[in-house]
Amino acid sequence: MRLAVLGDPVEHSRSPRIHAAAYAVLGLDWTYERVRMTPDALPAHLGGLGDEWRGLSVTAPLKEAAAAWARDRDPLVERTGAANTLRPDLRAAWNTDVAGIVDAFAAEGIDGVGRAAIVGGGATAASALCALAAMGADRVDVWLRTPAKGARLVAIGGGLGVDVRLVGPDAAPLAGEVVVSTLPAAAGVAPGLVGPRAILDADYASGASRYAGVAPLVPGLAMLLHQALRQVRIFVAGDPGSTLPHEADVWAAMVAAA
Repeated sequence: MRLAVLGDPVEHSRSPRIHAAAYAVLGLDWTYERVRMTPDALPAHLGGLGDEWRGLSVTAPLKEAAAAWARDRDPLVERTGAANTLRPDLRAAWNTDVAGIVDAFAAEGIDGVGRAAIVGGGATAASALCALAAMGADRVDVWLRTPAKGARLVAIGGGLGVDVRLVGPDAAPLAGEVVVSTLPAAAGVAPGLVGPRAILDADYASGASRYAGVAPLVPGLAMLLHQALRQVRIFVAGDPGSTLPHEADVWAAMVAAA
């Protein structure tokens, strides 16, 4: 069986070694590779895959296109319009980013919040909003360089019972118990922050965080690992909630490989 991570850029992805470690423990002779892909090329690529393709991890900027391609979408894909996991054989899509964020915070002892904040927009921000809602947030301030582009996040928040307030670069520093930043490392502008308990920086590619020293960091790599465990479950059994054989050993191998 073949698997891959699709995105642009994708060279930095640690997913191949994380997934390879999991399948080695499970005794599965599966391969996992990187494929650079643009959103326009995605539908034709997916349509041309053979029966040997078991699963795909999907990263930026393909998550919306992946959701649109699927016929069977989990509820979080329907809500966010973003998929990070595909089973081409089933033409099915899942969003495991939401659980990845929730679990990354929980691993640091944070499983409930009231007011929170998100830095940036796009597919990961939509997943972060759902995660914060699942953690109990009733207000989320979203910092965007162009606040007018945040209407979709306001709509998602409305469906979740979360008061989403859009703020721009000229606004006062963001206040929230926790913050999820979805900005790429190359982004030149970032907001000021007021005393969060923790910051999850979803960008792990550079190995450093612009928020170091601001508050305790929840590394983006933790989010990657937790969402990847659910991807492995989907690729093996078709269900993100099913426990893998020897899952504790699988998890230890994934963490070591990251």
